Order: sequence, then structure tokens, then C-alpha cells
Amino acid sequence: MIGPRLLRLLLPLPVAAVLTSCAVSVDESQVPSDAPSLPTTLEVPGPTNLQTDAAEGAVAAKDKSFGVAAPEGWADDTGKQPSTVLFLRSPDQSGKIYPSFSVVRTSLKEPPPLGELVEQGMIAQRQKGATVTRLADRTIGGVPAAGYRMTRTTEEIPVTQTQYYLVQNGSVFITTMTSASSNAGPTGGVQNGILNSWSWGAPPAPSSTPGSTSPTSSDATSSDSDKDGEDGDSTSSSTSSDSPAPSATPSTSTD
Repeated sequence: MIGPRLLRLLLPLPVAAVLTSCAVSVDESQVPSDAPSLPTTLEVPGPTNLQTDAAEGAVAAKDKSFGVAAPEGWADDTGKQPSTVLFLRSPDQSGKIYPSFSVVRTSLKEPPPLGELVEQGMIAQRQKGATVTRLADRTIGGVPAAGYRMTRTTEEIPVTQTQYYLVQNGSVFITTMTSASSNAGPTGGVQNGILNSWSWGAPPAPSSTPGSTSPTSSDATSSDSDKDGEDGDSTSSSTSSDSPAPSATPSTSTD
């Protein structure tokens, strides 16, 4: 059974926790000899053009600081994961894991350099027994990002997570894509789609349902002449843009 405990183990740590965990001394003999050497700072491009045009139907983060396009059928479970500002989950499990995409945000007075954040994150994951591989740098929403992929066994299930770090306006954002290791290939493409859709600021509210525009004054006049009082009912019906509540998604606890 996969229960809440496994889900908590897979959630990313806040940046403060990562920095604290890396403050202790590290026994270099426990670090694999083939571990890549990492710079203390990361060269990043010059001034970037922030992506502010939201994708159609983008899902807003809890704090409205950004939005992304959710994969088709994925549930927005952010409200069920208070430690995150965004948590999207696949409706289908693979390898006993529901693939998920989450974002944690931490505000710092003086955020460390991006390269240092990534290095400390990698050390923290190696200390937990994960196999960690540095990934190529990229941009997310027009902002430089750096990250790594880690694989570990949790409750006898091989799990792969990909994390990217980015710093914007004094906040550190950590994105995490989680899946069973056997499903890491397909979910990598899903992750790229989400990250490529990232836009800063709150996405616009969904547009009204097609065909739900209010009647014109001429329509209302015509309705008045036909049947007294019916124009009010017609207006009430046609201006309603409420959509049905999303259907329930499977719980994180599975056989």
C-alpha cells in the first residue's frame, strides 16, 4: 500500500531545510568518487525576458506568483499539500506511484548563488542515499534554472525525482517531478511541457462559457413584448458561467 507517509517522503524540502542539512560536516569517503565537481557559482545569462503570457487554461500557484499549464487530466491537489505552492498529480499510477509535479517557494533576504543552492541540494540528497546526476542548465519562465536528477528506493519502490532551482525577486523556487523510476522517461516529457509553459504572475481567470453572453437591449425589449417577466429569467440563465466541479481523483493511497 502507498500511503501518506510515502508522499511526505517524496515532497521536496524547503530551501532552509536543505541549507541546514548541508551545514554539517560531510565524510568525503561516503561521497562517490565519480561525483561531478561543482562550481561554487553558476554563470548565468545576462538580463532575461520574463515570460508573462500565460498559457491557455493555466493553473495558478497558491500565492499567484506564477502559473503553468497542467497536463490533460491531471488534478490540482495544491490544497492538499500545504508545504507547496503548486502540486499537480496524474490520475493514473505507474509502478505504484502517481506521477506528480510540485513547487516549493522559500523567501530569503539574500538568496545564495544558484550554483551553491544546487550543490547543497545534491549533497543533501546523497546524504540520504540517493544517486544524483547534475542536469544541463535551462531557463524557466525566462529565469535561469539549474538542477539534478536523483534516484532512490523508498519503501521498496525505485523512485526518480528531477529538481530545478530558480531565484526570482528574493525567492527560491524548487520544482520537483516525481515518478517511479520505470516511468521516468515519459514523465520527463511531461515535466518539460509544464516548465515550458511557466509564466510569472497570476494567469487570467477562465473565460465565460461560450454562448453565455448577456442579451442585448433589443433582445430584452423583444422579450418584454412577448412575455412580461421572462426576460429576467432568461438573463439569469444566459449569464451563468459556472462550470461543473471537477470530478474526484484517486487518493494517494493505492494497493
